[in-house]
Amino acid sequence: MSVKIAHRKAEHLEIAQDPLSQSSRSQLWEQLRFEPNALPELNLSQIDSSERFLDRRISCPLLISSMSGGIEHADKMNIHLAEAAAETNVALALGSMRITLEDQSGEASFKVGRYLTGQPLIANIGAAQIIGARGLDNALRCVELSEASGLFVHLNPLQEALQPEGDTDWVGISDAIEALVARSPVPVLIKEVGHGIGLSAARRLVQLGVKWIDVAGCGGTSWAQIEHSRHAEGASIFADWGIDTVTSLKSITAANLPVSLIASGGLRNGLELAKAIRLGGVLGGMAQPFLAPALESTAAVVKKINEIKDELRIVQFCTGSGDIASLRSAPWQC
Repeated sequence: MSVKIAHRKAEHLEIAQDPLSQSSRSQLWEQLRFEPNALPELNLSQIDSSERFLDRRISCPLLISSMSGGIEHADKMNIHLAEAAAETNVALALGSMRITLEDQSGEASFKVGRYLTGQPLIANIGAAQIIGARGLDNALRCVELSEASGLFVHLNPLQEALQPEGDTDWVGISDAIEALVARSPVPVLIKEVGHGIGLSAARRLVQLGVKWIDVAGCGGTSWAQIEHSRHAEGASIFADWGIDTVTSLKSITAANLPVSLIASGGLRNGLELAKAIRLGGVLGGMAQPFLAPALESTAAVVKKINEIKDELRIVQFCTGSGDIASLRSAPWQC
């Protein structure tokens, strides 16, 4: 089974770089405009972009989102990402760790804690792997192996349904999440994989005890299209399935649920990161902008992170937001 998983992961990395894998659905970011502050009364060099996440202080509200692991290319990627996260002091999320549950040879890919210097690290397991008698053990093994400070459980029912080898028996998922949240030694964060989490699902997750949700909306990399491209040509009818990140953030924040949000799904630069924070995200997550740099080198990832941080700082300066708390209430048109 692990050989098949490794092959699938390699296909995912290759196809994800195809422009066809990027959703054509509007993220609606262009409709959100900050009111420019022509009298900022700030020194750009003294802007504070830092934020607290999982009891750690990071340099800006940026999460390098989950990509991959357990195969040769991903091993190098994860080292580059971890080294860059340490150098720039941002949070890092690992890709799905399912392969380690079936083959210990993939474990090294996820042991990146030694490259970090206290930055938040989030382990990752699929929802299908936490169902059943060994579900809790599977999840806790991922946390222990990676020495993570949090655990992502990713919800990907559409992706599984489109995989010929997909796990499509999800009976018991709610009970499994509730049990994991109750017993996990680290915070459990629930995320989608690019098709969004709507208000109904968010309410249910809160009832299960979940404190963190990554909305992972439609508008960025389409895993439905990636799965389609593994077996067929052209566009999948499900390529743009789901709720976009902007709509998801708006609906959940308007409901005033007792949950902290991570905004991911189509974010590509510091301006969009700022808009995501203004919409209610504690952090903004990005994966696709780091894919090519991660395959290249640590320096390439650091360069991309610093570009995003500089763009965010300019938005803060031009909205009169000396810190992230001020940015959350910056005047704008929404």
